[in-house]
Amino acid sequence: MYNDPAFQAVLKQDNPTYERFKTSELHTLVALLSSGGFTAVQVAAEMKKISGEKWTKYSRSRAYLIKEIPQLAALVRACLVNFRTQSLVALPGGNIKHDALWSSDSGSLGDLAHVLVREKVSWPAASAAASRFLDPAYRVPGHHFGVGNAVTSPGTAGNMSDTHDAKGAWAPAIFTFAGPGSVSYLCSQVYQFSDDNRVSWHDIPNSTYEILRTVSLAKPKLKMEILKRSVAPNTRNESRTNSLLA
Repeated sequence: MYNDPAFQAVLKQDNPTYERFKTSELHTLVALLSSGGFTAVQVAAEMKKISGEKWTKYSRSRAYLIKEIPQLAALVRACLVNFRTQSLVALPGGNIKHDALWSSDSGSLGDLAHVLVREKVSWPAASAAASRFLDPAYRVPGHHFGVGNAVTSPGTAGNMSDTHDAKGAWAPAIFTFAGPGSVSYLCSQVYQFSDDNRVSWHDIPNSTYEILRTVSLAKPKLKMEILKRSVAPNTRNESRTNSLLA
């Protein structure tokens, strides 16, 4: 059961100079706890306002509250936040490798043991120009969730890698392409998370991309190009291109 003097002692273990020089990010939470008239819902609401970086510093204080206030653990269960690109690079052979990172709002990736992350790639019906050059599965609207439809990364990892092949879903018929101009197909990609053991999946904010593959003549070979670019509204202008002659 919560005991304020005991909590204050743990707080001082995390930061011996707590609020000696400036107001802490935990100030409102600590004031609520010291008042004695709080509910678990109120405490959870205040805890969710505090950054993951700050909870890294106050990890013992957080653990004390979760242990001693009934129902609080479920109310403050960690969430995946700050999904971002670490690198988006062109590899030999025409591939693009995308390395992504994320954080936990609790300040500890270990608290994301209940979270899984995957990609979802989808595409519309192929254009008439592209259809006969594509694998049959890509000629009609569809989607997949990574190789084998079973690829996930644990939330505790805090990162995942994703490689895109310039050849993509082009069928062997693409090598009969003789022009004129070029032929393309477009896929959409979003990264998703599940926090209920795959029962439901949710799009991660700021994790949507377009993947455009284009083939043109570069006699006596074909030029296969790939472009990956972010289309999320709150991200930097992330994009990368690569190509190969085949």
